[in-house]
Amino acid sequence: MTKFKVLKTNHTGMTVSDIDKSLTFYRDVLGLETTEKTLQSGAVVGQLTGVAGAELMIAFVNLPGHQIELLQYLKPADRKISELRNCDTGASHIALEVDDIDAVIEAVKAGGFEAFGDPIIVPAGPRKGGKNVYTRDPDGTVIEFQMAPK
Repeated sequence: MTKFKVLKTNHTGMTVSDIDKSLTFYRDVLGLETTEKTLQSGAVVGQLTGVAGAELMIAFVNLPGHQIELLQYLKPADRKISELRNCDTGASHIALEVDDIDAVIEAVKAGGFEAFGDPIIVPAGPRKGGKNVYTRDPDGTVIEFQMAPK
C-alpha cells in the first residue's frame, strides 16, 4: 500500500520534431486551443528530464479536462526519431471522444493527413456500437478518435 494518493492527471507529454508544425496540426486542423511557446534550458532542465544539456521549446494543447505538453528538444544534437509501431512495446496513443467522426476525417484530410482507414463500428465491449478511427499527427503519434454509440 502506498503512502500517497494520486489526485488527478495533470498532462501528457509528447516529444515532437517541430513544435510549430505540431501546434498548427492541433490548433488549425483539430481546432484545439494552444498556448504560447516557452524556451526551457539550464541545469535544472537537464536534471528534471534526465537529458544532460537539454534545451527545449514547450507549448500546451488544451483538451477538455486535460492538456498535452508538446516538447521540441533543441539540444542535445544527437536526438533520434522513434519508429515504433502500434504493436511495439513503448508505443502509445491518445484517444479523443468527438461528436462527429465524419467531420473529424474531413478536417484531417483537409489538413493534409490521412486516417488509417474508414471508421470502424466497435463490435463488442463497453463501447459496442460506437465508431473509432486512427490517424497520426505530424510526428507519427497515433490519435484515436471515438464517437459514442447512439
